[in-house]
Amino acid sequence: MKTIIFCEGTTDLLMIQFVLQYKYDWKYQGFVENSVSNRLLKRILKKDGDLVEINSCGGMMNIPNEMSKLKDKLELATKRDELYDKVIVMIDHDTMTTNAEFLDKINEKLETDFKEYHMNTDVEWSIYNGVFGNYVVPFFIKCIPESETGAIETVLLEALGTDELEKGLISDSKKFIEETAENQNRYLQKKSRVCKAIFNTYFAIRTPEEKYDERARVLKAYDWRNNPVLSQGFDFLDISAQH
Repeated sequence: MKTIIFCEGTTDLLMIQFVLQYKYDWKYQGFVENSVSNRLLKRILKKDGDLVEINSCGGMMNIPNEMSKLKDKLELATKRDELYDKVIVMIDHDTMTTNAEFLDKINEKLETDFKEYHMNTDVEWSIYNGVFGNYVVPFFIKCIPESETGAIETVLLEALGTDELEKGLISDSKKFIEETAENQNRYLQKKSRVCKAIFNTYFAIRTPEEKYDERARVLKAYDWRNNPVLSQGFDFLDISAQH
């Protein structure tokens, strides 16, 4: 089974990797990064002959562009191993307007008609391939968190609050950012940006140097398999069980 996952940024990519690696026993195989910016672009994991490719797209609205490139690749594939068995997109649960705009762009790029009620549920994406004919691939758009607006960082912060010190740092970061957002109208005017700012403020204390490998070191130290927060809502990454 070959799966491709598109997410917004490096934090999302690392979280997906660690859930797969430490909760579901996938093995890390390698990475691709931008040689100019050193931004992490892709990581690959394997398990029992199956492969997962995680792609960081540099923002929600860049995901449709990457999906369009995938569509071109699938339409032109001439070998079965060039195809994918599942496509997953993970995005922040921002505002209803932002999610609607995201779907509009997805539909424009892919020539599809996905609706908001298709989010957080398995659907089919039909592609015509010149060799294999009509090719249907399972497609899943996951909003994080699912039941409220926010961002992946909201879930991560909840998971990282493992003792009183960490909870205090998170609480103080949250108070500072929320007060800043409330007292002016220039910055932090979207809920997802507030969540990211809280997360980045917390990590500015934990790892002052802005390096994804330092964040990865911190995140890697947590109990991904048994963390109760990560046991809720992440079964969509139990890819081996979905054969």
